[in-house]
Amino acid sequence: WRAISPIRTVYRLLRAAGFFAVAVVLHNGDHLRRGPGSTSADVTWLGTLGVVIEVAVVVLVCQQHRLAPLAAAVTGVTLAAGYVLVHFLPERSWFSDSFTSAADVSPLSWTAASLEVVAALALAVAGLAVLSRRGGLASASRPHPGQLSLREGLLHPLAFSFALSQVVTLAITAAQA
Repeated sequence: WRAISPIRTVYRLLRAAGFFAVAVVLHNGDHLRRGPGSTSADVTWLGTLGVVIEVAVVVLVCQQHRLAPLAAAVTGVTLAAGYVLVHFLPERSWFSDSFTSAADVSPLSWTAASLEVVAALALAVAGLAVLSRRGGLASASRPHPGQLSLREGLLHPLAFSFALSQVVTLAITAAQA
């Protein structure tokens, strides 16, 4: 077993956040491709809330915030479960955009949603690894020496481009409605 340096753990979480951001952009782009009538209002509102959470966790990671590993772990698992609930379980009357119950789902939709689940789980695993490396849950309550300001986190190229892409996606979604 080889010890992982603190710098490598930060990059591990940052790479996972980058993979996650790309997967979210692809999945949300697929929703735009499918059009405004492809999901119910409750799925649209849940997805909008999801976008806010997704952007927030990526910003925390880019900020190297003390809570970033915990947020990545909890958010990653929660979002993966949500994506599975919405897209991969049979049709039901609430929070459902079921691919398994639909007659004709594009391979692009299957790929984008599946990639998003995998990326959310990768984010969770990376968050847990960094959390463990920093000393467990207690590390989330202590200042982290590498933490950047919120402004620096927001201006990180990953956080900035991801947030901007999601604002544009939400604007297009609103305009289509």
